[in-house]
Amino acid sequence: MPAFDRRNLLALAAAAAGSALLPPAAVARPLDQVLSTKRLRAGINPTLPPFGTFNERNQIDGFDADIAREIARRMNVELEIVQVGSPDRIPFLQADRIDIVLGAMTRLIERALVIDYTIPLHTQSVVVLTKQSGTAAPINTPADLNNPAVRLVQVRGTIGVPWIQANAPRAQVTLLDNYPDTFRALAQGRADAMVDVLESVVIPMRNFQQVQWKVLDQVLGSTWVGIGVQKGNHSLRDVLNIVLFEMHRDGFVNRTWEKWFGVPMKTPIPFNPMF
Repeated sequence: MPAFDRRNLLALAAAAAGSALLPPAAVARPLDQVLSTKRLRAGINPTLPPFGTFNERNQIDGFDADIAREIARRMNVELEIVQVGSPDRIPFLQADRIDIVLGAMTRLIERALVIDYTIPLHTQSVVVLTKQSGTAAPINTPADLNNPAVRLVQVRGTIGVPWIQANAPRAQVTLLDNYPDTFRALAQGRADAMVDVLESVVIPMRNFQQVQWKVLDQVLGSTWVGIGVQKGNHSLRDVLNIVLFEMHRDGFVNRTWEKWFGVPMKTPIPFNPMF
C-alpha cells in the first residue's frame, strides 16, 4: 500500500495557512511581558469538538482548553481564552491578539514560513472508517477499498479524497458537503467506508451509536500538531517547549486526550527531550 502522499496534504492545507494574504505582523509579546502581566492569551476554535467546544455554561472547553489551562498553571499566569476560527487563527497571531494558538495546528511548511511551532502536542492519523457488517464487499485492509463494488463517501476537500484517487481509483466515490450527511450515508447503508483523519470522525461516530463502526488498524498517514506562536517569539516558544515536554513526560497530555477522545492517541508522540 503506497504511503500517504504528504504533498496532497500540503496542497489542501496551503490555503488555510493563508501566508500570502497575511498583513505585516505586529510585535509579539515576549515571555517577559506574559510573565509581567500574568496573562497568557490562547486562541481556541470552539467549533472543532472535542478539541474545542462550548460547554453547558456557554464557555469554551475541550481538549485544547484543558491543555491551555494546564500550560498557564505551570507558568503561574492566568489564562485568557480567545475564540478563533480556522481562517483567522494565524492572522490573530500576526496581529498580536493572541500569544498562542491551538486547534489542530498541523505542522506544515507553508505555516512554518509565517509562524513558529512548539514541539508536537499531538498527532492526527489518517485511517479507514468502515462497518463491522453490511458492506458491499469485505473491508479488512486499505487495499480492499480498490474494488468496483466498494462505495466510498467523502466530504469534499478533505485529505481522504487525494488518497482515494491515488490508491483506490476503482472504487465508487460519492462526495458530500459535510460530515453529518456523510455519516448518514454510511449509517443508512448507502456507503461502505470513508478515509479521513480519525480525530475528525470521533464525535460523528458517537452520534450514530446504533452502527457497529470499525476503524482499520493501519494508519495511512500521520501529521504532527504543535502550538503556534508568532514568528520569532523564541522566548515564549522555548518555555512552552519545556512545559509541553513535562506534560508529555508526566502523562498529562495522554490523560487529557483519553478524557476527551475516549481512546488513546492513535499515533503516540515519541518521548524525546531534544528540541
